Amino acid sequence: MTAYKKEVYLTIALTILFLASGHIGLFFAIFAPNGVEGTFLGFPIHYIVPVIVGWFGVLFLTVVAGYIGNYLDEEIAKESDAQEKANVNDGSKPISMG
Repeated sequence: MTAYKKEVYLTIALTILFLASGHIGLFFAIFAPNGVEGTFLGFPIHYIVPVIVGWFGVLFLTVVAGYIGNYLDEEIAKESDAQEKANVNDGSKPISMG
């Protein structure tokens, strides 16, 4: 699998995870319609869980997306360099992008 395909799949997966994480309060309300009794860190669970998952979940996903994105960018650069070297050795013209 080329690095470009990995980057596309990563983008699609992270988009779904970002949307889910940002709207976890809605999902929490749907699947716990009668409310959840109890407190966590002194706050009602139905308030604090969506806040923690929404804010810190998005923060965690941002860090993961940045780390994996940088890794894939380096892999794309390596593939591009290898392709240019292969074209030079074959004597064919490199494909112009602009």
